[in-house]
Amino acid sequence: MATPTSVLPFVRNVWKNFLDAKGLDSFLLSNMKVVSADKGKVVLDFTVEKEHLNRLESLHGGVMGTLVDIGGSLSIASMGMKATGVTTDLNLTCLSPAKLGDVLSVEATCVRLGRTLAFTEVDLKLKEKIIAQGRHTKYVATAHKTNAGDSS
Repeated sequence: MATPTSVLPFVRNVWKNFLDAKGLDSFLLSNMKVVSADKGKVVLDFTVEKEHLNRLESLHGGVMGTLVDIGGSLSIASMGMKATGVTTDLNLTCLSPAKLGDVLSVEATCVRLGRTLAFTEVDLKLKEKIIAQGRHTKYVATAHKTNAGDSS
C-alpha cells in the first residue's frame, strides 16, 4: 500500500500505466493530468478538445462518463491499489455544458474501499461550478489479490 507521502507519485504512475496500455484512456484522455492526490482523493485537470465534443459543440456525455470512470479508478489507486478493479455500476448526472478549450477539474473521492466493492464519487467542475456529478462502483476482490502479489 502507498504511504501518504508517496500517494501523488503512486497515482501518477498508475495513470501512466493506463496511458501506456494504449486503450481508450490514451486515445480520449491523453491530455489529462494528475494535479494532486491524497489517500482517498485525487484532483485531475482535463482540457476539452475538438474530439471531445458532440455535434452541438459541447462536451460529449460519453467523455464525461469516461472522466467519472477514470477519476473513480484513480481515487481507488490513491488508496494504494495499483490494480483498481472493474466497473459494476456508473452513474452520471449532467448539470451544465463544457465547451472547447474549457479546463475541467475532476475531483474524485474513494468513499469506501471494501474487500469486494469500492464506491467513488466524482465531481466535474468548470472553475468552481459543478457541471456533472458521478458515482462509480467497482468490483475489487480480484484487484486486492493482484495488489497483494505486486511487489512494486
